Amino acid sequence: MTAIRVIFDGKTFIPQQPVSLPDQSEALVIVEQNDPSARAQLDAAIRAYYENKPDSDDESWGAATSAQSQRAWDED
Repeated sequence: MTAIRVIFDGKTFIPQQPVSLPDQSEALVIVEQNDPSARAQLDAAIRAYYENKPDSDDESWGAATSAQSQRAWDED
């Protein structure tokens, strides 16, 4: 098996280096997902999820460790 790096131009896959294969050769293309626009969209969605989600762990920790809480000092 030979790996051939290609770039998709919207219609065809163009090899980045010369390839010696017969015309009409069949090949399998595996797409690496390192698309900067897709990555930026995913990062924005993750950020929005965490920014809009109340963080109950932070609230629980704050309540347990407040000056009036004996629970923080009673637990090991």
